[in-house]
Amino acid sequence: MSLTQAFNISVGAMGVHQNVINITSNNIANMNTEGYHKQKAQLGTLVLGLPIGESVSRQVKTSAGVELIKVQRYETSFLGSYYRDQLSDKAMLDKQADSLGDIAGLFDDLSGRGLDTALKDFYDALDNLNQYPTDMSARIHVLNAASTLTTSMNNIANNLNQLKAQDVGDGVSEDSLKNSNIYNSVQNVNATLDELASINKMLIQSQTGSLENNNLLDRRDALLNELAKYGNFTTDIMSNGTVTLSIGGTPIVSGTKIYGKLDVQTATQYDEYCQKAGIENTNTSNAVLMFKREDGLVLQNINDKITSGELGAMVNNTSTENGLNLDTVMQSLDKLAQAIADVFNNLQTREGAFYLDNATGQLQLCNDNLEDYVWFVANDGSTTITASNISINSLLTEEGGYNKIAAAYFENYDPADPDSVDLNAVGNADNIISMIKTKTDATSTEFDILGNIPFADFYTGLLSKITSGLQNVQDAANIQSEVIEALDNKAASETSVDLNEELAELIRSQTAYAASARVFTTCNTLFDTILNLGL
Repeated sequence: MSLTQAFNISVGAMGVHQNVINITSNNIANMNTEGYHKQKAQLGTLVLGLPIGESVSRQVKTSAGVELIKVQRYETSFLGSYYRDQLSDKAMLDKQADSLGDIAGLFDDLSGRGLDTALKDFYDALDNLNQYPTDMSARIHVLNAASTLTTSMNNIANNLNQLKAQDVGDGVSEDSLKNSNIYNSVQNVNATLDELASINKMLIQSQTGSLENNNLLDRRDALLNELAKYGNFTTDIMSNGTVTLSIGGTPIVSGTKIYGKLDVQTATQYDEYCQKAGIENTNTSNAVLMFKREDGLVLQNINDKITSGELGAMVNNTSTENGLNLDTVMQSLDKLAQAIADVFNNLQTREGAFYLDNATGQLQLCNDNLEDYVWFVANDGSTTITASNISINSLLTEEGGYNKIAAAYFENYDPADPDSVDLNAVGNADNIISMIKTKTDATSTEFDILGNIPFADFYTGLLSKITSGLQNVQDAANIQSEVIEALDNKAASETSVDLNEELAELIRSQTAYAASARVFTTCNTLFDTILNLGL
């Protein structure tokens, strides 16, 4: 080996060990970076292209020092796709728990926002009217209690609609959609797709096994984890580290190419599309997810392809395993409103029910213009009463309208014989008694939509369903969090930076660098000596 060769070996060794120190420094710098995979330099003997002979001298002549073969990135032993599946499920459960928590807050009777107190006050007012059937204040009190009940139902229904609009818009307004969570999520997904394609491009251009390449792989995995929180995207990792991303079998990103982006429409926009295209509209959400390809083709309504993650929770109306979601809660509340209206409107206007005529002071039969006497109406002119539109009949709340409460009821009244009952018996309050009985008796046909369950019991059952549903989804979310934590701990044991190991590696690299520098200095001194000798 010549002195020049020894000189070159020492110079190369210093460069290699300097790179090892850089890798170690990068590990230490990222020891608290989420998703970082520790890296380690793999060194090997640098040999010349000549074949190694059997003699020691020939082997020495072919040695050129040390080289950095590659930078090893520590991988996890479990499949990344499995981990991302768990992330997606957790995101969906967390979204469901948040939604049900918000719903439960709207039915908080302790804070006065629920219906339990309003129902109780309404029946208490009826009890009072039963004792004083002709008393003006007792009648007004009943109407006020009924109005409070309808207002409470309106408020809960409106708040439920607002909660839904926060997630997926109101189904009609584009402005409402653009201010919704699903719209923001779609924008975040599309921005992540752009970055993923950019990372793919850089991975293709970078050298496999380099520090740059490994850092890009870390960023790639972070992007895939982020996407998993939004939905069940399918990923295929190529040999060069690039990823192909799909949804429901449709490729979205492959290498540097983005095939399309996600988009979202209001329910009204999608309905118009279906009418023009002549296809059946099976959408049940206020918002419809789409995949718009760059070649102009559009895959309408991919809601059924997004089955997990935040997007999956929102387009499926944050449904839980027992079918509890914003829509089903609203449907139950609507049933309650409709049943209350049907029951009391029927009792108020049934044959044999009488009200007190303001002009004559005598009992009058509720047989003409029944809509003037019903208690509950829809305040939006609709023929269907819901929790959103139920209200007290304004004809009953106008001056003297309280007398139109049909407190009297004569079971044996014969319309063909007006004298069959004593219409002067103004103290008869049998109709009020029938109204009071509905508190526990749900045998009339108007209770059919509630499953023949009294109002208060139906409401209590709804609260119980919400409470148990919230607890179940919270338990499931907690279990899923434990799964994620266990996978994170497993990954950390295999990929996280161990400071003691890095410090030991740093000492070894520093010592090797210093020794190589000493060889370099020695060779340099020998060169000077030779030059001074004139050899």
